[in-house]
Amino acid sequence: MPLVLFVLVQLAVFAGLFSNAEMAIYDAWFRIKGVQDPGEQVVIVAIDESSIHQMGSLPWPRSVHAQLLEKLAEARVVAFDLIFNVPSDPTQDEAMAQAIKKHGRVVLASQFYFERDNAGKTVQVFQPPLAEIMAGAAGLGFVNMPTDPDKVVRRSTLVDVNTFEVPFPSLGLASSIEATGLNPLDLELQNGQLFAGKRFIPLNSLNQAMPCFWGPQGTFKTYSYYDVINGKFLLDEFKEKIVLVGVTASAEKEDIFSTPFTTSNLVLSGALPTPGVEINATVVQSFLSNAWFKQVHPVVNIIMLLLFGFLAAMAVSGRGPWLGLAGALTVMILVVGTALGLWWYERLWVNVAAPVTLVFLTYAVMTASNFVQAEMARRRTKAMFSRYVSSEVVEELMSSPAGVGLGGRRQTLTIMFCDIRGFTAYSENKAPEQVVTRLNEYLTVMTEIIFHYGGTLDKYLGDGLMAFFGAPVYYPDHIQRAIQVAVDIQIAVERLNKSWDDRGEPPLHIGVGINSGSVLVGNVGSSERMDYTVIGEDVNLASRVEGLTKTFGVLIVISERSVRMMEDTGALDGRLRRLGYAEVKGFTEPVGVYTVVE
Repeated sequence: MPLVLFVLVQLAVFAGLFSNAEMAIYDAWFRIKGVQDPGEQVVIVAIDESSIHQMGSLPWPRSVHAQLLEKLAEARVVAFDLIFNVPSDPTQDEAMAQAIKKHGRVVLASQFYFERDNAGKTVQVFQPPLAEIMAGAAGLGFVNMPTDPDKVVRRSTLVDVNTFEVPFPSLGLASSIEATGLNPLDLELQNGQLFAGKRFIPLNSLNQAMPCFWGPQGTFKTYSYYDVINGKFLLDEFKEKIVLVGVTASAEKEDIFSTPFTTSNLVLSGALPTPGVEINATVVQSFLSNAWFKQVHPVVNIIMLLLFGFLAAMAVSGRGPWLGLAGALTVMILVVGTALGLWWYERLWVNVAAPVTLVFLTYAVMTASNFVQAEMARRRTKAMFSRYVSSEVVEELMSSPAGVGLGGRRQTLTIMFCDIRGFTAYSENKAPEQVVTRLNEYLTVMTEIIFHYGGTLDKYLGDGLMAFFGAPVYYPDHIQRAIQVAVDIQIAVERLNKSWDDRGEPPLHIGVGINSGSVLVGNVGSSERMDYTVIGEDVNLASRVEGLTKTFGVLIVISERSVRMMEDTGALDGRLRRLGYAEVKGFTEPVGVYTVVE
């Protein structure tokens, strides 16, 4: 069953049923770790609501951006998260082009879009800045921002290989390359990794990397564009810093994205969706800190799913519902702890939802299966022993039905055999229906008496029966119970004889033999059909003792073995009278016998 559950859960993983849950858990790890300080090496000059209010609606004259570059003259790199691909006033364009050339460390933004060609095929089109503006730029990168199916940014496409012969970087990567003195030609893709000089970044099949998110909107130090351009800060404020310039105003909704810090409803906590320029800053800081996360290979998740499923089966199997629940919860904690530890210390993203689901299903299914098996065992026990013992004794057995199986155990019991004297002669020339009717009356009364004293009916033997006392429920006074049953049988037969005499039926006399000793008691047969019985020398002796009722002319004969056991326990019955010794077939020594005097 655990293996079947593993296969079902793994098929659900392949079908993507856990994708949303796994992404939500990945986001939760960031929120658990909390907001971190990324430092001030990477900062943002924001075109915020205040700047737009003071300077007017976008787009601004490009000479304004030229003035900004003068204020950022000491910056190590200035990256514009703005696309200057549409011509404006030639004077404005020239002013900005000269400012870019003069600064010498400016990275500009480009983008890709898709359109259909004349043949109706979808093609990728590159949209660069104006040639005259781009001419003096130190670098160029695209700003396309991929999102996961739930519209959350967890990955960043670092390079494009569809348009150019070499890997073309994103704006964040281009800014990082410029800041560290590398050349775009240093970028190299090898076996799912991007090499940039001595640094390497793990990528997926879409050339996407998983940067570290330090927090929600506003985590990186941010300056208002208006404040910078109006000289609120000295030039040294931005010395050797990587400055990203972009729109943060909430009105620009096309450049606002959810990140792991904003996937839950955290608006009241100030965790608002993040502008694209801050996500680019996240990429730059991840490059500088070498802080990249990696989703493990699917085979690793399969191995971990199998491992935790095995642990869950071990923790739940045979432990009952409450201990099983504790074991399942322990394995779940182990799953979560392992995943969080790998994420926190190794920056590895492993599945959590699928293993936790497998652990829960393992507990639920195995507990339900154990319950069903226990109930089936209970019913088998009840059905089996209802043939032998009273309903009260059956209920006592229900507390441990698992013990009812093939095999047996040694136990000291008392065995009783009963037989009708002269029943064969009575049956001659009688209709079978008449014989069976009278026999059923007799056996019904006998069975009721045996059950009343906690005895076990082993089997009916034609006109007789075999019973024993002390199993499956043990009674210390099993000998006394058997003797009292023998006495009550004689009393009950007297009443039956009176009723039969009224119907013109001859009376019946019942011979009862009793012996006690160590026997093997348990189920004998096959797994499909078994009988609960006793086996041993003392069973044979009880049968022989019953035959001695004819020899001594009494209706109840008790072996000396039973009497000695009562003497040893100080419970000798005062009604017993010694009959003497008798030779018994199969026994070398004569057997002492007693009867009951009423």
